Amino acid sequence: MFLSRVIIFVTIFIFICSSNGMGQESKVELQNDVNIELLGRCLLYSFSYQRLINPTFGLELGMSVLGGSNSSILFFTGGCRIYLLKNNATPCISGGIVVVTAPSNSGPFSDNQNSTSYGYIGPGFEYRSPGGFILRGTVYFLIRDGFFVWPGAQVGVAF
Repeated sequence: MFLSRVIIFVTIFIFICSSNGMGQESKVELQNDVNIELLGRCLLYSFSYQRLINPTFGLELGMSVLGGSNSSILFFTGGCRIYLLKNNATPCISGGIVVVTAPSNSGPFSDNQNSTSYGYIGPGFEYRSPGGFILRGTVYFLIRDGFFVWPGAQVGVAF
């Protein structure tokens, strides 16, 4: 029941964003985007910013904070995304590095270092509406002493 409501809401939101009066800009005019990713390269969620250098290549920075008042784990990400087509709906490949500031034994982490880092690479698909709404899905390979497969879904807006 809940999942069907979420699917209906997202479908209506995509339809409204792609057909309203926000303009008919393309990827060339809307070179910046901000988004939230659920699951993904920072395990639970992350906020990120991407700048398109050209219609097929973008640079990305992101961050996430996990934890409570006594201790927190910070994730800082940096990487790039390569789009295989110049269309608004296109397959893409992302890759980069994640720096983690506190020890953890979950996901791809298996030691108790004070800070660590791991790489990621992920094939995915992006839909970018002419109005600026962005929807991405990616399957990440988190790489550190082997690899850990983890999905990610991003929702954002381009400007």
